[in-house]
Amino acid sequence: MREDTTVYDLMGREFVGVSESDSVVDAAELLVEEEVDFVVVVRGREPVGEMTARDAVEALLDGGPERGETVTVGSVMDEAAARIDARADVDEAVDRLLSESATHLLVVDGDDIVGVLTERDVMAATSSRGPESMSEADVIETNGGFDVEESAPVDSDYSNQSICEVCGALSRELSNRNGQLVCADCREV
Repeated sequence: MREDTTVYDLMGREFVGVSESDSVVDAAELLVEEEVDFVVVVRGREPVGEMTARDAVEALLDGGPERGETVTVGSVMDEAAARIDARADVDEAVDRLLSESATHLLVVDGDDIVGVLTERDVMAATSSRGPESMSEADVIETNGGFDVEESAPVDSDYSNQSICEVCGALSRELSNRNGQLVCADCREV
């Protein structure tokens, strides 16, 4: 990866947007139809927050589907959604993702949203970085501070999967939460 790579170079330019006045039920249906975990709440081109699938489920459980028709996205959205400037470098994006325990960042240019940067976008771009470009801190963070011996390559479909330390499920995407490697489902718990 080039050293001058910016967030704009890596981000996804497509995202699902809704209005503050949309009903939670309509937004939840959109989450399912588009197979996404969150929607960006916009006022014009300006992002004013986000609503996750979890926010939608909680709102629907609080009052049922009938109440969900009258509850607006604006009343359940997270106004403090993590954002980053499109011109920021990738290291800043990684720091922001880690410090805010976020799975994605809303990418803005001024007040306008221009895309979304996900953990997956960053991982795909940084996976081409060899060990020579990693600092000691990166190596410690990558392997949890333990000395890791080289292992022989595994010729198996399962070689890129690991086991969640909470539920025991095989997963391609584990993240470190409170010292345990957990899958996406267990991160939300």
